[in-house]
Amino acid sequence: MLSDSEIVEAFFEAIYRLDFDAAIEFLTEDASYHDLPLPTDPTVGKAAIRRKLDFMIAGGVTGMDYEIRHLLAGDDTVLVERTETWHFPSGAAPTLRVMCAIELDDGKIAAWREYWNGDELMSQMPPEFFAGIERAGDADA
Repeated sequence: MLSDSEIVEAFFEAIYRLDFDAAIEFLTEDASYHDLPLPTDPTVGKAAIRRKLDFMIAGGVTGMDYEIRHLLAGDDTVLVERTETWHFPSGAAPTLRVMCAIELDDGKIAAWREYWNGDELMSQMPPEFFAGIERAGDADA
């Protein structure tokens, strides 16, 4: 059986290789995901979280790199400080610093909260990201 730290590391490995099907298998059925800088309620449930992750692809992300700087685990909670770099076809490569808290229940991720600076990320995003998000939003309407 994997430790909480190993589960979270494997979860992020799946996300950063853009394998969202594999990533959501680390979640409980009623898991919640909350990007705290965004003015939305938490996204709840595996299918809804998968749709939210798909927005990265809709925005044109073709690959991601990351570095876990610190990881601290205890009492079914894992705190992770990391940097991530998003890669776009244009060559743009915005980098974001992220802190997150992940709560586990019986070896599955039950809650995932991300803390990051929205201005830091959005100021680096290329036009193709916003165009892709707009197209994805139009398709959902």
